[in-house]
Amino acid sequence: EGWEEERGMKHLPKIGTRCHPETFKYEPVLVRGQPEHCGDSFSVRHPHMDYGKRAKIFAPFAALKGFEEEVQSKDVRYERKRELDADALYELNHRLYQLQERTRGRLAKQNLIRAQVEYFVPCEDAHQEAFHSRGQYVTIEEIIYQVDEVLQVLRIGDHMIPFQDIYAIRFAKEDERSNTQCIMQTQKGFCSGTGSISE
Repeated sequence: EGWEEERGMKHLPKIGTRCHPETFKYEPVLVRGQPEHCGDSFSVRHPHMDYGKRAKIFAPFAALKGFEEEVQSKDVRYERKRELDADALYELNHRLYQLQERTRGRLAKQNLIRAQVEYFVPCEDAHQEAFHSRGQYVTIEEIIYQVDEVLQVLRIGDHMIPFQDIYAIRFAKEDERSNTQCIMQTQKGFCSGTGSISE
């Protein structure tokens, strides 16, 4: 307090502990505080800003565009493509054959077979060590529309998955029963088919 008196300063309680000299000409403005507008023309032209939007003004600026994305991409874990053993390969080929029999021509829209397909997606990021050498396994569940033996691809939803990248195919319970019945009929000669789908 003694230092403030020597400097000609005084305490203004309404605005906290800040002190100003006697000659400070804006003291009345500070004491009066922030003006309040409620329903007047000023408040209509300048509505109160939401606190969430106001906080964005003071958000940190990203000087390096894309840097955060690059850092996050390094946290993605990639793995090598899994090799299927003989039994798993036979089961996968068997399920592809089931799907082919039930999605020929108009049968795809009639049956609307829904299945889960787990498949390998190679890394396409050239900045990663895993580029084209490792990847990730993705599982999608969509309607199967076509099993193209010529192009060696499975059309599921909007995706075209190469046979060689498919790891597993899982049917819903009702589709599993329908596929079993179809295979039994095929063995009796009631369904025509190619017999097998090779990778």
